[in-house]
Amino acid sequence: MTPDWTPEQLDEEGKRQGKAQAWARKARAGELKKDPYEDLAIEGGSRIYSIVTTLFVSFALGNASNMAAAFLLGSDEAGSALLSQLRFPAYALILFSIISSVVSAGVLAPSKKRNTFVWAMKGYIGGPLAALELNGLGELKERGYEN
Repeated sequence: MTPDWTPEQLDEEGKRQGKAQAWARKARAGELKKDPYEDLAIEGGSRIYSIVTTLFVSFALGNASNMAAAFLLGSDEAGSALLSQLRFPAYALILFSIISSVVSAGVLAPSKKRNTFVWAMKGYIGGPLAALELNGLGELKERGYEN
């Protein structure tokens, strides 16, 4: 009778089972948890930045802002002057968001093995704060691989 398994096949099977058991041990210990930064959740300073930016841009570039500024300041000329001065910073904030999105998704995320779509959205919504957050993160460890 000849055995179905050769010594080499037994060694390979033992290595494979050992890797599976090591992975299961790590999973039970919590080492293979999903990275919370890879969720599309805007939190902390990025959330505050996005709210303030949205309100500022809406007021500076909105159609009803002329009447609101005139009501608050008491004259049409003062309201128009205020809004004309607020338009440049509003466009700058929009540009910062676009640049942050491009830098986060095109430069930082691929170098750190992170999801480019998630970080493009976070960069656009959270602006430069999201890019700084991504820059401070380490390289993403993938599941099932030894790093």
